[in-house]
Amino acid sequence: MPQPCVLVTGSTHGIGYGIAEAFARQGARLVINSHLADNGALAKLSALTECHFIQADLSTAAGAVGLVRQAREKLGRLDTLVNNAGTFLDTPFDDLTEELFDRTFDLNVKAYVFASQEFVRGLAPGQEGASIILVGSTNSVMAERHSVAYDASKGAVLMMVRSLAVSLAGRGVRVNGLGPGIVETPLTKRGLDVPGVRKSLNAQIPFGRIGQPEDVGGAAVFLASPAAGYITGQMLFVDGGILAIQKTWEPPV
Repeated sequence: MPQPCVLVTGSTHGIGYGIAEAFARQGARLVINSHLADNGALAKLSALTECHFIQADLSTAAGAVGLVRQAREKLGRLDTLVNNAGTFLDTPFDDLTEELFDRTFDLNVKAYVFASQEFVRGLAPGQEGASIILVGSTNSVMAERHSVAYDASKGAVLMMVRSLAVSLAGRGVRVNGLGPGIVETPLTKRGLDVPGVRKSLNAQIPFGRIGQPEDVGGAAVFLASPAAGYITGQMLFVDGGILAIQKTWEPPV
């Protein structure tokens, strides 16, 4: 069986790197991506598997399409596309601007649509096992204060998973989502380093700890694997139990 060929967007750090590393450890051939220069991720992953880095800005449809085409050229084919690149620009609702809204949706939603479209266009006739994974969030179903644009974009990802799954099922392409909870990444570090925040969050998560990028990687590998061959249109939440628990009435310990 040939090695799977996987493109993970936004994958030189954080959740994207965790996903790429999990695929690498399973022997997949990889393309990783960032809008910035490589930060050393390529060397680390190349020690595990064949890996290529492509710098690309995915905030435009042309950038997303171009990345998928280049990745296919590097690997010869693509079996799995992981749409992970994203941003959050939280701001109080009264301060939300069109520019902040557009930046959020361009990367978190539009890039996913057009990267997925190009991925499907490039599949070989009869190619089996094709899979698209969209990275959403627990914010896909639960709101957060001062996060209107981000929450709306991740809600859109949840419906994109379902709509693409229905649209592409007849072509044998499975589409699923990952919904990470609170995960320690460069994007969340500033908030987690505020005094008292980490302790407060740990106390509210049933597993008692903030997630790490590697917690998400294994779930991505599963969704792309033959073991998930009859799963499509689903969002797998990787959140340590956040969505399972009601607010507690117990006094703080």
